[in-house]
Amino acid sequence: MSNLAKRTVFGSLFVIVVIGSILLNYWVFFAVMLVTVFIGSQEVSKLMAKEDNRALKLMAVIVATLFFVLNAVFGQVSNIIQVVMILTPILIALFSKKYSFEKITVSCWTAIFFVALPCLLLMEFYKATALCFEGRYFIIILFCLIWINDIFAYLTGMAIGKHKLFERISPKKTIEGSLGGLVMTILTAFLVNHYWLHVMSDWKMMGMAMVVVVFGSLGDLCESMMKRQAGVKDSGNVIPGHGGILDRFDATFLAVPFVYCYLILIA
Repeated sequence: MSNLAKRTVFGSLFVIVVIGSILLNYWVFFAVMLVTVFIGSQEVSKLMAKEDNRALKLMAVIVATLFFVLNAVFGQVSNIIQVVMILTPILIALFSKKYSFEKITVSCWTAIFFVALPCLLLMEFYKATALCFEGRYFIIILFCLIWINDIFAYLTGMAIGKHKLFERISPKKTIEGSLGGLVMTILTAFLVNHYWLHVMSDWKMMGMAMVVVVFGSLGDLCESMMKRQAGVKDSGNVIPGHGGILDRFDATFLAVPFVYCYLILIA
């Protein structure tokens, strides 16, 4: 199977699994997000430490997974859980003789804030009642905006891209590609909201699309920076032709928290 065919097949399966789990019910989507946190936190730890880091990987996985599960299941005590889990890496570092404070906290906190927290906020979106329609459909719109930006940024960059966006981190990304993704994502958000969804004002929807594009693109660059510093091409190999969980969710992981903040600001 060619690389293009492999990317197409497994990319389609990825979309089916994500969208299908959202449409089925809360607990199926919870299971998909739990797997995402579990694998994503391993990949983060691998990128953060350059030596054989099985212990660090285990710490990051345990802390991030517990942060996600306990908050998603026991939301009424989430503030207590958040404080305890965020401070736990400091206590682990205190009693560790092999790994430094920096390595432990960076691995665990990156796993919490870059992986577990966005997945937890997606679960909060699913349960949201303040939105103008069911939370699960809002999540689908959010994913679609992220994917539209990725697709049109790539196509525009391939067609007319000349000026590098951030050559030090990602040599292939161009300013023209980023602008193409931005324009098409905002246009799509306007058209879909104005002629079909009517979930918020057109200006608010276009504003949300801009937040998705800006912070989704920054999430992509952040993950590229991690991989470049670690000297690897992909964060993992869990999705053939696409790489790891971080490679597929990098834009989502940074876009979701800022969309959450945006919705609070415009409420």
